[in-house]
Amino acid sequence: MFGAMSFGKVYEALTVKYETGAKATLLMCIGLGVAGSALYVLGDIYRSPYMILWGRMLQGLWTGGKQVVEQTYLSETAPPERVTELTSELGTFAILGFVCGPSFGALFTSINVNLGHGLVLDAYTAPGWFILALCVIIFGVVCIAFKPEPAPSFDSSGIAGKSGKGGRRRNREEGLLERSYTMDSGGGGSDESIRGGSILAPPNERGLTVLLLLFVIHFFSFAIQETITTPFVLQAYGWTQRDVNLLFVGVGIVSLVTSVGVKYATRCVDDYKLLITSLVVGFVGSILLIDSLPGWGGTQVLPLGRFFLGFTMITVAFPFGRNVSLSVFSQILGPTPHGEWFGWMFAAGAVPRIIGPSWSLYALDVACKWENIDCLLGGRTWLEFTVNGAMFAVGVVVAVVYRRDLKPYGVQG
Repeated sequence: MFGAMSFGKVYEALTVKYETGAKATLLMCIGLGVAGSALYVLGDIYRSPYMILWGRMLQGLWTGGKQVVEQTYLSETAPPERVTELTSELGTFAILGFVCGPSFGALFTSINVNLGHGLVLDAYTAPGWFILALCVIIFGVVCIAFKPEPAPSFDSSGIAGKSGKGGRRRNREEGLLERSYTMDSGGGGSDESIRGGSILAPPNERGLTVLLLLFVIHFFSFAIQETITTPFVLQAYGWTQRDVNLLFVGVGIVSLVTSVGVKYATRCVDDYKLLITSLVVGFVGSILLIDSLPGWGGTQVLPLGRFFLGFTMITVAFPFGRNVSLSVFSQILGPTPHGEWFGWMFAAGAVPRIIGPSWSLYALDVACKWENIDCLLGGRTWLEFTVNGAMFAVGVVVAVVYRRDLKPYGVQG
């Protein structure tokens, strides 16, 4: 959360002053990843839990900030009609981590090498060395291969030639406006009238607030899913840890296929319809994961078939909703610099990752207490996913009520 907010501001500050600001900000983020991973490794060498704690904090700043930098750069430089498609493509590569992560974890479990001088490479230490090596490689690749486009400009002989922070900011805003955002006479004036004014109209903050809410809903559902799955299936169905790992490999594959599907769906389906679809899919998946409401009879253990179906739908809803929400958010921002706004968006998405795990485990247990029964088989899911389904339902209602506010910059109203 702090990484997202901080690097959103850093991105804005550096891209206003320097044409290579995007690259510098991204390297700062990755540098924190290198430092955090190094502390993981040193924590084992020196047997220091504090090094591991600080390393985890730096890695949190790295991953939070990196998401903001990548999404902001993509949203500000890509053609608006391709933002959803390219966001899905970016999400596809991110989701590859879910597919490859468990595979590498399984590989590391078979490693047990004594390197001498007290160093051991095993299932606990190998991931630290592996991530450190990856961070160093990524840092080098960005240094060599990432050549960001200059600050957008529509008139190289005019404002672009001005020096100083104010000149570059005006140049950047007008350059962003030059991109092909659709304008109509009903919202905010024509393209030329907005350019001619001395002040850019602000983005529709009501629409941005709606997108923040929908983003939080999707992340809350994801946080619940990733938290309760392991303890629930181990107890409810008697699975082994290997079974759980295979399930999460399947999650990664489904998410990967979904992101690819969204990429191609954006070419023929309106973003708003995709957004509503993601919320409906999440709602149906949540309802399927309710074992049975108190007093309604039925089984106390969620049937395995319904678990798989509901779990799959929740898995589909997250990358679907995340990618489309980011795209619509970018379209509403229009010519407004995106960095700080995306910092707030990813910070909002981090809040459910903080409170979701505690709530999800508590809800499984408290549902049993309300029914005065023993929670011997993973807990009762009705409270958990009734709340989850209600949140998706609220999201659908809000998105429908404020549909006019979810249109691109200059088209609202």
